[in-house]
Amino acid sequence: MATLITFVFFPRPVLVNGSPSELAAFLESHANLFYKILYADARIVAIANFFMLTPLVIVIQFAVPTLKKRKIFFLGISLSLAIELTQIVIPGRVSEFADFISNTVSVIIGLLLVRFLQRKQ
Repeated sequence: MATLITFVFFPRPVLVNGSPSELAAFLESHANLFYKILYADARIVAIANFFMLTPLVIVIQFAVPTLKKRKIFFLGISLSLAIELTQIVIPGRVSEFADFISNTVSVIIGLLLVRFLQRKQ
């Protein structure tokens, strides 16, 4: 959870022109792992969004087994919406509807995994 929070709310510096050479120079001078993740290939970030909330859904379901899946689904969507709205005010971060959709899909993936694991038991 701490890693997720740090990744989602970590400020991203705004580079002057965003050219590849400026970005490379920035990443060389700032060895911070989160900067390297934040400036990763857009495809990698998009794929990561599809699995970002999956572990949270699994943990919630097994921590509170009486909680209905519908509530977990709406909790996940609410968390995703809160993340995207918060990123609007964080320097250098961008709130995108595609990220919201990807995070929603990650909640659905988590719920499907929970269902699969429950059937295996």
